[in-house]
Amino acid sequence: MKKLYLNLTNLEMSQNSEKILNLIDTFEIRRVREIDETILRSMTARERGEQILEIFNKKENLIEDKKGYLASFVVLSPNNTPLIFFSLRCGELFEKVKFFNSKEKELGRQAFLDYKSAMNENNREKASLIITNIKEQGLSLDDIITIGQRKYDQKKFKDIESSNEVSVSYPAVELKLFGINESARKYWNALSLPEDIKMGETLFWLKVVKTIEEMIKYIGCQYVYLFAADEKAEGKLVQYYKNCLGFDSTTDLSANKPSFDVLCQFLFQKIDNLFENRDEFIQRVKDIK
Repeated sequence: MKKLYLNLTNLEMSQNSEKILNLIDTFEIRRVREIDETILRSMTARERGEQILEIFNKKENLIEDKKGYLASFVVLSPNNTPLIFFSLRCGELFEKVKFFNSKEKELGRQAFLDYKSAMNENNREKASLIITNIKEQGLSLDDIITIGQRKYDQKKFKDIESSNEVSVSYPAVELKLFGINESARKYWNALSLPEDIKMGETLFWLKVVKTIEEMIKYIGCQYVYLFAADEKAEGKLVQYYKNCLGFDSTTDLSANKPSFDVLCQFLFQKIDNLFENRDEFIQRVKDIK
C-alpha cells in the first residue's frame, strides 16, 4: 500500500501529526436519514462521480436508508460541510464449485485413494509425495479431495455441474457509492494540512473503516468488497483502490453483481487486513519523518 511522505521539518511534523488526528476526530459520521436533504443536495462531484452522487441522493435510496435496508452515511465537518459519502449493506462472497475434465477426474480419484491410504497407514512421507506429484499435474490437495468426495457421494453431487452451488461462502459487507464532495475541497485545502493528506484516502481510513469496525461488533463479517466504476481491470480507479485503500482482486472469489455494476470491477479486502492497513496509516501519520 502507498506510503506517506511529507515535506516538513521533524518538529513541524511531530506537532502536525497530532493536530491532524485530533482534527479528523472532530468530523462526524452521520446517517443520511438524520441529515437535512438540503445538505445532501449541496454536494457535488467530478464528472466521473456525478452518477454515483445522483444515485446516492436518489429518493429510493434515501427511503431505503430510513427503512434500514441500505445504510448511507456522510462525514460532516464541525461547520456541517459534507466531505465524503458512502453506503454499506450486507453481502456475501463465495467460491464457485470447481469442475474438472475427464483426465483430471481420473487422476484425482486415484490420487485421492492413494492419499487416503497413506494417511490411514500414517505414512506422511508417501502422502507428501502424492501431493507433490498431483501439483505437477496441475491439481491441489483440495482438488483431489473434492474429486474423491464426488465419486463416493454421488447423491450429494448429483447434477452439481448444472447448479448454482458454491463450494464455500464468506460473510461480507459491500461498500457502495463511495465518493468525495468536490465542493468541500476548498474547505479541506483551507485546513492547511500536508499535501499528502488527501481528503478521500484519509477519511476512508479514519471514518469509513471506523464505521465498518462498529458494524462488526454486532454481525459476523470476513470481507469488505466493492465494484469500482472502471471498465478496465487495471483502470485508474481500480489502481487507486488497490494502491491507496488496500483492495485486491482475484478469480477465486466472486460476488453477485447487480446490473448497475455490470461493467464495474470487483475488488475485496479481508476485514483483518482492513484494520491492519488502517492502523498502519495512523502510525505513518504519527511517525512522519
